[in-house]
Amino acid sequence: MNPYHQDNFEEAFEHLRLATSLLGKHNVAPSPINYRVGYDYVAGKNQELNAALDKLVGQSEELTAEQLWILYQQFFSQDAITLEKIRQELHHIIISVQGAVERSSGNLSVYTHTLNRFAQILDPSTPLNAVASEVQKVLDDTRSMEQNQQRVESEISLVLAEVESLRKDLEKIKEESMMDALTGIPNRKAFDAALEQAVISAREQKSPLCILMIDIDFFKKFNDTYGHLVGDKVLRYVGAALKRCLKGRDMAARFGGEEFTVILPQTSLIGAGVIAEQIRNAISMGSIKSKSNGRYYDKVTVSIGVAQFRDNELPNDLLQRADKVLYIAKENGRNRVEKAL
Repeated sequence: MNPYHQDNFEEAFEHLRLATSLLGKHNVAPSPINYRVGYDYVAGKNQELNAALDKLVGQSEELTAEQLWILYQQFFSQDAITLEKIRQELHHIIISVQGAVERSSGNLSVYTHTLNRFAQILDPSTPLNAVASEVQKVLDDTRSMEQNQQRVESEISLVLAEVESLRKDLEKIKEESMMDALTGIPNRKAFDAALEQAVISAREQKSPLCILMIDIDFFKKFNDTYGHLVGDKVLRYVGAALKRCLKGRDMAARFGGEEFTVILPQTSLIGAGVIAEQIRNAISMGSIKSKSNGRYYDKVTVSIGVAQFRDNELPNDLLQRADKVLYIAKENGRNRVEKAL
């Protein structure tokens, strides 16, 4: 059901204005997800949503895109809603096809009976006027059968179009469920699935595999000093740097909070260390500038732990070894790379 179908034009326009104003006040981009949360909030469509958002505003003067994404997942459950809609539409499609086939089968049975009768009267003893009458009936039933067949084909074509549309919807849901909304890179769910597959491939092919665990240094300081909006900028900055530094089958993901991960298939510990240094340098050499006053924020640096997959090792064991050397890097002064032996 469309959540906005009850709004008339004036109400919808006013809600649009208020939702846009709300997002602008907190310097949050009016993306479809953010807008959906903002719209329902100002329209008062979900009291639980309003209470949760009011609580966030009460705890902090600023809202972030990540907070809105969490609210969206909590109150809209888009995956479940869309999947249920697809199930209902598929059920409707199946019933439509069954009806079309049954109608076609019924018409075919009548048409077969007509042909059988026609075959029986094709006898020299049958009067000519009777043959002429049956010929006309065969012609009429043949035209009717052709029209029915065209209708069935048309219905099946519509069904195929609907199924293709549903397939695209499912692909979109799958992609969105695997992406981190704030940074635009894969999320923890996608990382877990990719790491499991990478481990399987490394075992089967007996090829090297490394992972990087990356943590933003003093991230809490950015949030406490400049606010969560700047903290979000830092996260997006690191995510963009990771995408620039990686290529091929390498994969970066947001692990959670200020932690990121990288999967490096067919990469030795030495090669992974080189890539880790490239990432560390790319992040520390860059800068983030304030749009409001043109000043640069504090330099962003990261600490990185590198670990290579061992035979018969579980994915979690590999993660733990990388995480362990990550904290050694932090203890040794941060803005550095440490490798697990």
